[in-house]
Amino acid sequence: MMKSRAWRYGSGMTAYALVVIGLFALVNYLSAMHYTRFDLTAAGKYSLSPRTEKLLGRLPYGVRAIAFVKDDDAARMRYRRVLEQYSYRGDRFQWEFADPDKQPGLAHNYNITQYDTVVLVGHGEKKETIVGEFNEEKLTNAILRLISTKERAIYFTKGHGEKDIHSREPRGYDNLRVALREQNYTVDDIALFASPVPEDASVLVVAGPEKDLTGGERDKIGKFLSIGGKALFMVDPFTLKETVAWLEQYGLAPENDVIVDKASRMLGGDDLAPAVADYEEHPITHGFRLTTFYPLARSINIKDNPSEGIRAFALAKTNPGTWGETDEAGLKKGTVEFRKKEDMPGPLTIAAGAEITSHADAGDAKPAKGALLVIGDSDFVANSYLNIGGNRDFILNSLNWLAEENDRISIGSRNSEMDPVIFSAAQISAIAVFIALALPAAVLIAAIWINLRRKRA
Repeated sequence: MMKSRAWRYGSGMTAYALVVIGLFALVNYLSAMHYTRFDLTAAGKYSLSPRTEKLLGRLPYGVRAIAFVKDDDAARMRYRRVLEQYSYRGDRFQWEFADPDKQPGLAHNYNITQYDTVVLVGHGEKKETIVGEFNEEKLTNAILRLISTKERAIYFTKGHGEKDIHSREPRGYDNLRVALREQNYTVDDIALFASPVPEDASVLVVAGPEKDLTGGERDKIGKFLSIGGKALFMVDPFTLKETVAWLEQYGLAPENDVIVDKASRMLGGDDLAPAVADYEEHPITHGFRLTTFYPLARSINIKDNPSEGIRAFALAKTNPGTWGETDEAGLKKGTVEFRKKEDMPGPLTIAAGAEITSHADAGDAKPAKGALLVIGDSDFVANSYLNIGGNRDFILNSLNWLAEENDRISIGSRNSEMDPVIFSAAQISAIAVFIALALPAAVLIAAIWINLRRKRA
């Protein structure tokens, strides 16, 4: 009787254990076949941008990535993390590792000459190569180049002291030129006084000229905009009187001032280098949370009643504690003081744009739609400033929007968990009062109260 009971108890426990093991196996199998990832990091370190996810969802054909990284290289984990995110979001994206030392034949077939190289293979064995730094922005833009059937051209004007796109000096634009090339743009410069705007131009950029454009050059740009062209003007303070007056017809009027921002000192800048973290909703700034810095900038006034067919809008604004200093002579002497009657109080618009709808000709199906962006500084994307804060992302997003290439993305570093906090002048004063007066007073009152309690005791 005891043996029978023990046998039934033992067999019941065995069956129960088998059922539990079976359930665990079933759950493991289902989780392996159907799983969902959650990114709980503050900076979204393990997430892809919406633009990347959209791209992976519409790949026209299969894309294969081969990461040539040594088996014992610690960098493999970083490559794996990025590549697994892409394959998770895109059914047509596949990837694999290859050790160049153990698979020399495969490395030779893809012309691999150094470690840490990723090769993307697409339709018809078309290839794109990523060497060195590897991240989401590099990989997404390489995929775009791989599946793209056309190139877009961006031209920078020259001949008036504009920034040189081939210069590696601190104030040059070579780094920006390289960043645009990585996004599959062809980049070149052009002297408008000698030739018209090229027919293949997607965007025309006027970057910080020191002298005014001639009337003929302005007419060429105006014609370009009227037929659906896109242009970006970056105008520095106290320059371009005639060109600034010409821009007003599009509802955008750069003011004759320099923006002063006392709060920039909190971020390591100076009074004349405004920090901007306030952006209006627009495809350029959608989801944009990075601070941009402008070493010397003027404000942009948006006209209330622009010409017919023009819609002007703000993109980026300074914080309320800033102002537009109009005393150029005082600035040269180092005198920076807010004058209520002469200066313009913040917040001030530092970047703005206009959409230009032209009347359709008799044979056109729809009117041409041009676009113009105006930014009150050209140095913020020079070589020495391009990679500070969100400067690079902001200029690339702006040019991508103008070129109608919103899928081409610029993604800020996700290694940092810190978002800078910008204080207004009033907030800084309140913090100073609290530290200098309120906090010591509180400690003194507490000490007196404790002393009185002891005496009474």
